[in-house]
Amino acid sequence: MVECDEVDLGAEDGTVVLGRCSNAVAELELPLDEIGEAYGGYRLVDPRGEKQIRDSIKRYGQMSPVVLCHGGKGGYELVDGFKRLRAARQLSHLPTLRGRVLDVGARAAKAAVLCLNWATRAVCDVEEGWVVHALCREDGLTQEEAGRLLGRDRSWVSRRLSLVERLTDEVQSQLRVGLVSATVSRELARVPRGTQIRVVGVITREGLGSRDVSAMLKLYTQASPEEREQILSAPREALARAGQAPGVIRDRRLSSEGNRLLSELGRMACLCTRVSSKMDTQELCRFGDEELAVLTPALSRAQRSGQQAAQALSKALAAPRRTG
Repeated sequence: MVECDEVDLGAEDGTVVLGRCSNAVAELELPLDEIGEAYGGYRLVDPRGEKQIRDSIKRYGQMSPVVLCHGGKGGYELVDGFKRLRAARQLSHLPTLRGRVLDVGARAAKAAVLCLNWATRAVCDVEEGWVVHALCREDGLTQEEAGRLLGRDRSWVSRRLSLVERLTDEVQSQLRVGLVSATVSRELARVPRGTQIRVVGVITREGLGSRDVSAMLKLYTQASPEEREQILSAPREALARAGQAPGVIRDRRLSSEGNRLLSELGRMACLCTRVSSKMDTQELCRFGDEELAVLTPALSRAQRSGQQAAQALSKALAAPRRTG
């Protein structure tokens, strides 16, 4: 259990102490089919993190209890431990989970989703925004009331609420399943809502890292309508023209090795674009005969390397895919 200070979870739901005094809450062994995930929508999916948890449980068993509250029809709703629950459901030998049940209402349960994870910084601003949005827009709390419930000031509540409400439902859906990172979502919040889903498609298609996305959107916001269309159609070319080096790509769906390859492919694509832009006739005419004599062997080597790389990429794209 994460240790944290005493947290007032609101007068309507009563005061519950999380952390040190939670040892007083009895532990239960609960069947998986009695555990709901109604509050899971306030947390981001982390495929790599879930795999690590699954491997850990498979090797060592459940190390710490999950935290739940009472749900409808006599069941329970999970408040903390979503990775452990999903891992358990994938492991046939683990039909139950050990958990602690908090006697709180819905508002306090939503607050606990954050409070139980703040000590380890396991939640991001988007997840905080989802809880704030639920408290203010679904439960009808004012921003001041939500702030008191969460132990935060009104300015903090307003910023989290604004972040979530600037993002479209489609973008938030992709956030929840891990197709868009929280870092990228903050950049997307700067883009008009009608353009966001297209930008997500560009990011996915081009394999752009968060630094590339930030640079691309900075160019986009400063560009004319015609230039904006060109940036979205060929973002790497636009970044290359602006002299931007490719950023470090991190995709949460990939392993470390997969992310290294993705990053290298991104750097390769950007470098090819920059070199190609210098190979037109006008650009080469700037060099004298002596310079061209030095450059020609390098051009030949680059051509051979480019052809080899193109052949390797063609083979990779044509290779059969594993479906299992």
